Amino acid sequence: MPVSCRSFAKINIGLRIGALRDDGFHELRTIYQTLAVHDVVKVDASKGLGIEIFCKHPKVPADETNTCWRVADRVLRSLKIRNRIRITIEKNLPVQGGLGAASSNAIATMFALEKALKRQLPVEERLRIAYEVGSDLPLFLIGGTVLGTGRGEQVYPLEDLPVLHCVIATPEIGVSTPVAFT
Repeated sequence: MPVSCRSFAKINIGLRIGALRDDGFHELRTIYQTLAVHDVVKVDASKGLGIEIFCKHPKVPADETNTCWRVADRVLRSLKIRNRIRITIEKNLPVQGGLGAASSNAIATMFALEKALKRQLPVEERLRIAYEVGSDLPLFLIGGTVLGTGRGEQVYPLEDLPVLHCVIATPEIGVSTPVAFT
């Protein structure tokens, strides 16, 4: 039986982009805010081997370049478990829309996979995996209002902002994060 998990969007409330670091990333300082809008990620673990990704959106990769695939692979290796993992992503959020959808999908995959396997990673291991896979992933381990520093991966929970209704407008064209920072 698949385990479902919501995968929430984020916005940056202010974003300071600093100098280019030695690791090729820019130094950042931002306030992240997670939003109620979300995708749904479903994970099914069964006997066998391999990781499969299914999504109706044509721009979502179904191979090891997908952040969900990369997180699932690291979770399995960390837990020393061999299973066949099927990840289904129901997209409501735009692809390459700046809302952190792929990063959020990956963390939702982690949480759903833990439930499907009935095993939980230590908090430090979750953070390590998130950090390895991408800069925005750690913020989705916390959610709410979060200070992000470093390349965005150093996250600190802040007092939640009051509920505020907002309109999110995204153009039809997507922009990959690495391209946006060049």
